Order: sequence, then structure tokens, then C-alpha cells
Amino acid sequence: MARETLEFDETRAGLLIDYIDDTPFVAATLTYGKEFGVRVEVPYIDRSRTEQFTNAELWFETANPPTNLALLTKDGMISLFQCRYSGHSRNIGRHFALGAITPREIVMGHWEGNDQDRLTVREFSSQVDGLAEWTRLSAIHQEGESNEEGRLQKIVITGESPEGLSWVQGEATMHLSATWSTVPDASAITINDSVTLRTEFPSPREISDHLMEQRKVVALLKLNFGTALFFRRHHVRDDSFPDRLLGGKNVGKSLHELISRDTFRDYSQKEPSKKSLQDPIFYLPQIPPDGLSRWASSYDHWKRFIDPAVSGLSRTTALVEDLVLYYSMSLEAAGHILGRAVGEEETYTPRGRPTTATYAYRCQASLNIDWEGIAASPSGLARALANNYNTIKHYDRGHLPDPMHTYFVGRIAMTIVRLIATNIIDPSGELVSQFIQSYAFSSLREDFRLNGLHIDDGGQFVNV
Repeated sequence: MARETLEFDETRAGLLIDYIDDTPFVAATLTYGKEFGVRVEVPYIDRSRTEQFTNAELWFETANPPTNLALLTKDGMISLFQCRYSGHSRNIGRHFALGAITPREIVMGHWEGNDQDRLTVREFSSQVDGLAEWTRLSAIHQEGESNEEGRLQKIVITGESPEGLSWVQGEATMHLSATWSTVPDASAITINDSVTLRTEFPSPREISDHLMEQRKVVALLKLNFGTALFFRRHHVRDDSFPDRLLGGKNVGKSLHELISRDTFRDYSQKEPSKKSLQDPIFYLPQIPPDGLSRWASSYDHWKRFIDPAVSGLSRTTALVEDLVLYYSMSLEAAGHILGRAVGEEETYTPRGRPTTATYAYRCQASLNIDWEGIAASPSGLARALANNYNTIKHYDRGHLPDPMHTYFVGRIAMTIVRLIATNIIDPSGELVSQFIQSYAFSSLREDFRLNGLHIDDGGQFVNV
């Protein structure tokens, strides 16, 4: 039976097929590592003048391997796409040579496309951190029966995929759905319950097109939870990967695992803690029916606001100063997009021109937040955000700000960014209002009090 997955540090040996008629297969070894992804090493005899190694020698001497290849292994076929030369070495005395090829994408299955074509598929699905918590979808239902003494006597576990959610996103149709699977063992059966994000196009599209649409959803997840989230696995389904019987009859098409150079490094990242997924600003059932479509259609307009913050949230080991730079860039972009706000003149220069504080002020004004216990006024808070950002950014501003002050500036800036993103989903402001009244937001005010800090009208941190 074919193995359908590939794990880090795994090696597969097999025969490399170049899709050219009447050319001999060559031996090759595929390795999958956390640092370099999938790599294929091909041994051959240098200048052997035999047909067996003519093609392999040409690939590496010209640094031009075939675009697409296939590796036939004892565990099944692995299809390799957009292959590029990654070096070769020769032992001149023994005429032994070893070449390396790096594919952009691999699929654990037999591909029936044209040898020069790029990989295109109609359906692309991903598992992503936080999807189950955010959607609150589950394919597993458990019921127990107890006796009169309250002791559990029976457990019934039902695996059934519920109806998910679909919406249109540009040319793609997006789906969120819960799925379940079993892994039998000698003495147990493990039931996996997962939520997948699926992209479908009317006609086959490149993997980058699918990822572009899915990343819009992942960006929303990161902003909603305020933490780093990553892709964990991909699968594709398409007519070019048919399921065939031994006689060649096509009996349908199933899911095949895909590994991409664009996302494989996500897999080794530390998974988010349960605590970091406990307090999102909103859950999927809370958003308006057209919320996800609105987010997608607004994405390009808000891209300069979204990208820096998402980049900051994705850096699990970033310094607090780095995070302030990322979030402040987002605030500055949002301030330009939002436009003029009532009262922003307090943050202007003496000559009446907008400042960095002005853009931070506009962001606050769009949310209508009461900063009591944190800052004396919205303009004071805007100045504090701007002062910290500019002092970090410009070398001639003296020493870096107090790390504690920078920590709180980053926390406030991140909160504002996340809430502005929420207003894109729900312009009514109801989701923002609910979050402002939650413990997750009130804890910010409480932490200011516990640390004896306050921001005055001039934007300075003062001890109270």
C-alpha cells in the first residue's frame, strides 16, 4: 500500500523518471529536512559514455534538470515540480559524481500532466493552527451513560462531518469544514478531529494562487488571536491525480499530500499554546454573513496595514522594539487610509502638519475606546505611541526607551491594530465593543495599575 505522507528527517530511495520516452531511469534518494525542505540526490558515473548516465550527466553539467520529475519508490510515486539545480560534486579519480535537485513542490501521488507544465489543481486544502478553536467546528461527538451511582458505564463516540461554511473570495470559493479520521493500532484506535481550509477554483490554478487566497484567512486568524499561527499540512485533489485500478480504470480522485517550499518551514514551528487561543476578539459564528467576503475584498486596500502587523505576530522570538516597529508601521498605514478625525489638530506640528502621532490618533478615533486608567487623553496616548516608535527608529534620538514602556506601547499598538482589523470584518463596531468590555481588554488597564504607570497629555510615561 502506498504511503501517503512524508515526515521530517525521512529518506526515500527510488528510480527517477524524467517523462522522456526510452530514456533509462536513474537511481536517486529523496530527503526531507527542516532547513532545506525536499532535496533529491542523484549519483551517476562522470563521463561514462554509456546511455545509462547520459541524461543525468547533462542535467548537472548544464545546471538544467527537467522541469518536472517523478520518483518511483517502494512506497509509491512521488511527483516533483519546478525542479532546479542545487549543485553537484565529482570524484575525478573514481569518475563518481553526485548531483542535487530541489523541487518547488512535491505531491505524494502519480501525476498525469504534461512534463513541462507547472502544477495546477482545482482543489487545495490546508490544516492551520487555530482553525478548530476559531470556527468551533468538530466532527466528533461524544456521549456517555452512567449508572445510578454516577459511574461511567458506556461511551459512544460518533464521527460525522457537520456542514461547514463557504464563501466567495475573488475567483475562488473558500470552504471551512470539520473532518475526522482514524489511526488503528494494535491495542487502540486514535480518532483525529481537524478543521481544514479549502480553496476551489473553476479551473486548475497554480499552488501560489491557492496560497494567496488562504493567506488572507490566516492573516485574519493571526490578528484575531494576536499570536503566531502556521500552516501544518497541505493536500490537493485534481483530475491530474486520478485513482486508477491495476487495469488502468479511473475510479475517482482522492486527496494527495503536497509539500511546498513556500510553507514547509511552518511545519517545524512550535504549536500555539491552548492559553494563546483562549481569547480571540471574535469567533467565526459571531461575524456577519458577509464578513469573510468583505475582509477578502478589502485586503488589497488594507494590505499596507495588514502585512507589517501579521509579520510581527509571526516572529515568535522578536524583541519588543521590533514589534513596536511592525505595529507602528501598521498604525501609520491605517491612519492614512482612515483619513481625518475630529480633534486630531492637537497632534499637528506648530505649522499645522500631521505627524506620526496624528495617524495613531486617527486609529484610536475609529474605535471609540475609553483609555481611562491608561492615558490622560487620546492625544496623549497617540504621542506616547509616536514618541516610542520614533525613538527606536531614529539613531539620533538618544537611548532606547525604557523596555517596560516599550512593552506596553507594543501591547497597546497591537490591540489597536487587531481591533481595526475587526472593524473591517464588522463595520458596525459591535465586535469591537464586545471585546473592549471583555476581561482580555480590561487586563491591559489592570497591568498599567499594577506597574504604577500612566501616560500624561504630553505622551510621557509617569509613575503613579
